[in-house]
Amino acid sequence: MLDDRPVSFVGAHTFGFAWDIDAAEATRRLIGAGFSHIQYLAACPHFDAWDATGTGVSAVRRALLSGGATALAVDLPSSETNLASVNPEVVRFSLDAYLKVLDRAAELGARWVTVNGGRRHGLLPPPDNRLMSILAGAMETLSRTAERRGVRLLIENIPGSLLATTPEIAAFLSMAGLPNIDVLYDVANAAAAGEQPVDGIAALAPNIGLVHLSDAPKGAWKHDVIGSGQIDFGAIRAELVRQRYAGGAVVEIISRNALGDLRASRQTLVESGW
Repeated sequence: MLDDRPVSFVGAHTFGFAWDIDAAEATRRLIGAGFSHIQYLAACPHFDAWDATGTGVSAVRRALLSGGATALAVDLPSSETNLASVNPEVVRFSLDAYLKVLDRAAELGARWVTVNGGRRHGLLPPPDNRLMSILAGAMETLSRTAERRGVRLLIENIPGSLLATTPEIAAFLSMAGLPNIDVLYDVANAAAAGEQPVDGIAALAPNIGLVHLSDAPKGAWKHDVIGSGQIDFGAIRAELVRQRYAGGAVVEIISRNALGDLRASRQTLVESGW
């Protein structure tokens, strides 16, 4: 008989705190709300990955330790880098940014750094495979460095990226053949890209390291409180159980009421069997 619990834990993302509250204070508030697994957005002023003094990272680490919590992953905002640019200087800048985040993730003891799978021009992308080749080279550099730091990489299915959909992610993983890359499967991103989340989970299940949960109206790219939109969390739960998924889920809500909406979302999940 299958275990009917679809995830090993439900954590929280700090995205909703990015413009108002620093990462250490967000950590304390999330721990106070009962979240013990936390994913961080490396965006200034919330979490400065370039802070040479190390005070921000030290404050987050102290907050985690005092609350018995775990740092899951550190993310860069997906709009600020491009590992698949045809301009070498942009790729170098992007790599340098991710290397900074890798250092911070290692200092926090986080398992992952989340990576945006490159971007292409919406009107006139190259007519060949060059962007994927550029991305593969950049990811190989990141993968080697991450492995030395004891950190894994998470490719997220982000709309507008080269790896926005399940087939694109699967093809890249097969082509790149890198050893320490997992998939962060975001159900709201999947729906925004026109994908059925249950299909993506079924296809990528062996590679999924983490699942992101948030809600959205049909056809919209949002990360709303769970239960307010049209994403079928019952079907997602059933598919995770069917796939014997053993990892965790992170609630990622982007709103002006981040803590309240994270709590409400977790309560909805708990009441529906998560």
